[in-house]
Amino acid sequence: MSEHEHHHDHDHHDHHDHEHHHHDHPMENKEQVKALLDYNYKHNTSHADELDKLADKLESLGYAEAAAKVSAAKELFSEGNKNLKEALELIG
Repeated sequence: MSEHEHHHDHDHHDHHDHEHHHHDHPMENKEQVKALLDYNYKHNTSHADELDKLADKLESLGYAEAAAKVSAAKELFSEGNKNLKEALELIG
């Protein structure tokens, strides 16, 4: 596995052997930039959804403080995703 790739084994959703590929290729035009931005928005939104589930699981296991930390992290993801969506809207 390269330094720019990592795998997650999640048994609670559809991302089995989930890989992150960093896009080092040149972005030469608006459509390429928009496609990469859209990909990142959707990808990060799925991670925010995962954090919700993780917080719920931690809460059910009695780890309320840890659940609160994960919920706080999810809020930060959501704020970032809001900005990504707004950037997409700006470039149309």
